Amino acid sequence: MPRRDLIERVRKALGDRYTVLNAVGRGGNASIFAGQDHSGTFVAIKVLHPELAVSVAADRFLREIRYTAQLNHPHIARLMDSGESDYLLWYVMPYVPGETLRQAMRRQPQLAIPHAVSIATDVLDALEHAHAHGIAHRDIKPDNIVVSPDGAVLVDLGIARAIATSGDDRVTRSGFVVGTEEYMSPEQAAGAPDVDGRTDIYSLGIVLFESIAGRPPFSSASAAAVLDMHQHAPPPDLRGLRRDAPKGLATVLARALAKPRADRWQRATDMRQALLPYGERGAGAS
Repeated sequence: MPRRDLIERVRKALGDRYTVLNAVGRGGNASIFAGQDHSGTFVAIKVLHPELAVSVAADRFLREIRYTAQLNHPHIARLMDSGESDYLLWYVMPYVPGETLRQAMRRQPQLAIPHAVSIATDVLDALEHAHAHGIAHRDIKPDNIVVSPDGAVLVDLGIARAIATSGDDRVTRSGFVVGTEEYMSPEQAAGAPDVDGRTDIYSLGIVLFESIAGRPPFSSASAAAVLDMHQHAPPPDLRGLRRDAPKGLATVLARALAKPRADRWQRATDMRQALLPYGERGAGAS
């Protein structure tokens, strides 16, 4: 559907709740619109792509994402509202000022190491809170991390799981929900049904590696080849791609990228503590 047609449809469907200002972009699962609620608060309105929405059970999708509304953390964009209107499945989060980590890396492929680590520790803080509530993100990638003036904010938490658990076989075949291949954990790449919080730790390890090295550890023009690498290929040495990377930091990342889940950091808070010396408040340990 052309973007202009979609925004008019969204305005008609949600006009009694929100003033839809303009289209912001298109993510992996949803089109994004800037808006305001009746109090004047700026919000991000996300509408599931129509080709995806027809493959999910709306009531179950909404029930699943509303479960994430219990999360209250400064580094998580909370779910404010959700619903189905005019056959559109939508959800609303606060507008978070700043740019996505993806946008930041387009400007500067190799971030300053303390800055990259501090972004990761903020996200790990958010993940510890979510995992304690039994919620894994399952789609950690630079596009879902906003670098705001108050630190990194994780967006779309719980959306991937909601689509996966409410969708039919067409969802799986479409590749919409299982994640983004460059950031998938080995268990996601293998199609394991029992994905847990350790998949987020692996995916964040990929993101941190990329933000420091300037490239993800596994890449190929073939999505199937990338998925195979996640399952079987050892990651490259971070220090071979970024000579000023501390040895201890490379060791922390290597553990995050372990293939067996049991060999990774088991909790987000443990990885966060191991990273803190290398962040902006740390001393730049070697």
